[in-house]
Amino acid sequence: MSRSVKKSIGAFAAGILVLFVLIGFVFSYGCVRFIGNKYCERAASSALDFAALTINADKARSSYKTRIKSDDYDSVQNKITAYQRNNNDIISRISLVSFSNSAGVYIFDSGGATLGSRLDYNKYTSSVKAELINGRSSMSTSENGRLIVYRPLRTVDDNLCGTLIVELEKPFETQYYYIIAVVFAVLLLLGLVFVGMLLLFLRKKMFTPIRKIASYLDSLKNNAASEKKDNDSGDKKSGKKESPDASVIFNSDRDDEIGQLSSSLKTLLGDLITGEKTLNQAIYDANHDGMTQHWNKRFYHNMEESFRKCESICFIYFDVNNLKLMNDTLGHESGDFVIKRAADYIRGFIGDGDYCFRMGGDEFLIVMTSGDVRRLDKIIDKLNSDAPYILSRKTDSIKCSLSYGFSYAKGIFSYDAKLAEAEDNMYIKKTELKQLLQMPDR
Repeated sequence: MSRSVKKSIGAFAAGILVLFVLIGFVFSYGCVRFIGNKYCERAASSALDFAALTINADKARSSYKTRIKSDDYDSVQNKITAYQRNNNDIISRISLVSFSNSAGVYIFDSGGATLGSRLDYNKYTSSVKAELINGRSSMSTSENGRLIVYRPLRTVDDNLCGTLIVELEKPFETQYYYIIAVVFAVLLLLGLVFVGMLLLFLRKKMFTPIRKIASYLDSLKNNAASEKKDNDSGDKKSGKKESPDASVIFNSDRDDEIGQLSSSLKTLLGDLITGEKTLNQAIYDANHDGMTQHWNKRFYHNMEESFRKCESICFIYFDVNNLKLMNDTLGHESGDFVIKRAADYIRGFIGDGDYCFRMGGDEFLIVMTSGDVRRLDKIIDKLNSDAPYILSRKTDSIKCSLSYGFSYAKGIFSYDAKLAEAEDNMYIKKTELKQLLQMPDR
């Protein structure tokens, strides 16, 4: 591999690594920030809902006016305080404050403020003083990274009791920012180290071997061309040339071996394509019947385990009547004609998800893995309407017909029993057709 290519790969890998790390950091930061905001909003909303359900606005308004604490007042105060303490990891304070032009007055507070304690306006509350006094809309603000939410609480007759205030702790996600930064910084450093190690590894395991392979293949190709030229010219003096010794022919100073390798691989590619075609044909021949081109019994045994796991299945078993008599009387050529005609006829019933196997000399089996009983009914109707389907030529003295039997199963069933049922039904049909056509029992 040329030095410029190595540098390009290293720079590209490092750039992609840095880009992924930065994207990962930004994405992680955004996700944590988004989740944190949603978590805080839900926590504040839940606290406000709890306070609104716990506090009786009319009684709270009365306590504010009289400054008298009743047993009910203490119970509500304890519930609010308990709720805040149970959620102190996210909620720092829950309050109910009545605001006037001069200041706010605490009615309930989980932070220790007593009934009637004064709450002065700050920069934010001063800016929304009219809304706090009017008490018609909810508001929220962030102070020192802490979310504070305001929600008015009104009495049954729609008088303003006060404003519920929920103060949250410092957003929980902030504690993870530094961790995320450190983790991704470490990942970046490790990634850069990995890129360096990768280049060293590729140089040893890939770049150098590729150079050697390209040179060696070129030598083999040149030798083959030289031998062909000698053979074409009839020059036998040189004799068979030996392949270059792979241990001594490598030239480590050569450049642009990627181009050399591409040229060499074209030759190999042709051989690979030919070999692939040969392999595919061999696989096809191993799994198909040569005469009918249907799947063979060997492939059936390969598929049988998957068939047994089907939720529903249909079997149609076929058998050619009088084939042995046809072979014995008119010869195997006539018998082969009958087999091919039977195979072509059966092929017309094969659909998606169906398999047709030649199970023996004159036996065929269709396995319908979809188990569509309505489609099976149509096939059987067609078979019944065609019966007796004569496979032999009109001029043949021996008449061969096609017998068939079927079975259907869905849910829990015995595969072997259903297969045997289809075969038994086929033999019943076989007997009927022999009697109908007055065929000998052979």
